[in-house]
Amino acid sequence: MKIVSIVGSLRQDSWNHQLSRLAMEVLRAQGVEAVDLSLADLPMFNGDLDGPNRPDAVVVFREILASADGVLISAPEFNHSIPAVLKNAIEWASRPPGALTDKVVLPMGATPGRSGGIRMRAHLVDCLDGEGSWIIPRPVVLVPNVESAIGPDGGILDPALGELLEQSMSKLVETVNKMAAR
Repeated sequence: MKIVSIVGSLRQDSWNHQLSRLAMEVLRAQGVEAVDLSLADLPMFNGDLDGPNRPDAVVVFREILASADGVLISAPEFNHSIPAVLKNAIEWASRPPGALTDKVVLPMGATPGRSGGIRMRAHLVDCLDGEGSWIIPRPVVLVPNVESAIGPDGGILDPALGELLEQSMSKLVETVNKMAAR
């Protein structure tokens, strides 16, 4: 099984990169092939670039997504929504044939504020639903006040976060297996 992780932040030491790394460690411990997919090289979506002459970065991005059995997305909340870099990636992924169509997706978010990214998650779920992705509704992985849950070294400070990641990654693997059996 192959799970691809996308982080909706370009900053390599962002809270959401750290959350994604922790989740990927859990997946790897469960025997899953876990692959990080960077958004750093994707150009802004432009219909003039779409089609047979897509930029190489877009082709590689879509190929990696297409090869995934499931997708893990971790993103911050920017202005009560999803970051532009993540929306851009979804737009490139949506071009026919949709690279997120029928993919099992687990959305996550971490923020220094109290919301944990609930509005980002709602908008992300709307975007993914429009692409025909299968969203895992529970457990919801939103980490408010993230600096009290993840340490400066990227380790887990709050044992409840470790338990939540174990539960959610198990649910992701279980759901991918169920969908594959259909």
